Amino acid sequence: MIIQPHDPSPAGGANIARPRVSDEAGAIDGAFRLLIFEGLSPVEAGNVVAYATGLRPAERGWTVEEIKHLALIRGLVACGVIDS
Repeated sequence: MIIQPHDPSPAGGANIARPRVSDEAGAIDGAFRLLIFEGLSPVEAGNVVAYATGLRPAERGWTVEEIKHLALIRGLVACGVIDS
């Protein structure tokens, strides 16, 4: 996940850097749908997409929402917004 600092307008007061999340969620959704379209089961597709984002496969598979949530948290930790 790519998170870049965003500089809000100084008209609003303090100049605080806020994270801006890339469209990784859309890429995760698209990859999952493509794998389902190609014939993988939801469990298989979830595990493949999870593996591609750096997660280990799960016996019951990963849902798209779980993958996107963990990718978001990982990005927030990487840019220092939250502590690990």
